[in-house]
Amino acid sequence: MIRALTLAMVLLVASVSCGHGNGGRRGSEILPRKSYVFIKKFVKLKKCFGGTCREGKFASVGSGFVIDITKKGSYVGTASHVCYEDQSKYILGVKVESKLMVEALDGREYDAQIVDHDPNVDICVMFVEHMVSGVEKVVIADEKPKEGDKVFNIASPHGIHYKNVVPIFEGRYIGQRGDAAFYTFDAAPGSSGSMILNRDGELVGVLHSVFIKMRSIIVSVTFEDMKSFIYESVSKHKKDNGLMFDISSLPSPFQPGMKI
Repeated sequence: MIRALTLAMVLLVASVSCGHGNGGRRGSEILPRKSYVFIKKFVKLKKCFGGTCREGKFASVGSGFVIDITKKGSYVGTASHVCYEDQSKYILGVKVESKLMVEALDGREYDAQIVDHDPNVDICVMFVEHMVSGVEKVVIADEKPKEGDKVFNIASPHGIHYKNVVPIFEGRYIGQRGDAAFYTFDAAPGSSGSMILNRDGELVGVLHSVFIKMRSIIVSVTFEDMKSFIYESVSKHKKDNGLMFDISSLPSPFQPGMKI
């Protein structure tokens, strides 16, 4: 059994596109730093009993990346547990309210809304209205990495980041088992939801967990699940919100002859 630890960092607060089009970097190892975003989730809890109500607040942080940019805003990818607060984990009668904010590498902050998420493979897509400049989208790779391939990770472990400063880690892809893909590089709370890139700077995975006793072994959604989830979530949201003219920037992951 895989024992993994999700890496959204919790801070207690008192009383708290496929192919090599635009953005392709084949062979250059120039990484899409401006795709990185820092994600903050603020949660408010309220419980009333016998006419008396008590409130509590907490915040958690994670990492994310820009998937696509439209005239109205940007789509951002991250892990499901970073974006979504599961009310079922609280005792009955607790009212839960949450708010999401993202901070771009240039320090500007924006409100974010969940487009869709899948807790089974721990991936999420959000829409960030008005975030259209000062960021770049990461290109989704054509193919999954091969065992032993070099990879990069752009993340803010322990919330470490500053304006125009974000840590970059190097590692290796080590294989896949079931609905999980595995990598080796350093990670810590706050790394959840961060992008995993091949040596061409293209997206191949999304960090969501580490092994409890070996935190340099990383668990990610598989390349296939990531690619199809992102395409389907973004395409549906664009169609529902009149952004279909931007759909060409995120081609379908399904190739002719592929069984789906």
